[in-house]
Amino acid sequence: MDQISAGLNITIFFCRQLDINQDKNRRAIEKELGPRVRFFPLPCSGRIEPLHLLRAFESGADMVYLIACPEGACRYREGNLRAKKRVQYAQKLIEEIGLEGARIELINKTAAMPANIGAIAKELLARDAKVSTSAVRSK
Repeated sequence: MDQISAGLNITIFFCRQLDINQDKNRRAIEKELGPRVRFFPLPCSGRIEPLHLLRAFESGADMVYLIACPEGACRYREGNLRAKKRVQYAQKLIEEIGLEGARIELINKTAAMPANIGAIAKELLARDAKVSTSAVRSK
């Protein structure tokens, strides 16, 4: 069962450098899938803070993705490396409160992935759900 049919709310943070037409592409997906998928473009994935990831859960997300440039290919040199450390820290924090660390996932874009953020999101949403509805959301 894919994540959308599993009834999960998904939040996707992503680096704007990945898709020059990101506004048009993400809005098409948001319109198609409705409020269960929320996108947050970032000037660089390295700008993400653990608090942003945690706030996504507070706002009702069941799964949070951060899509970053390929490792070593960040326009700002180390942005995606900082993002990796921050995702790992946020995963540890949510594990401490009893949620699965797998609810936060860092995706480094590869050459095999589409250049369109909407298409990347569709691929992510077509995956089988690793987690169920968050206990945070049900409260």
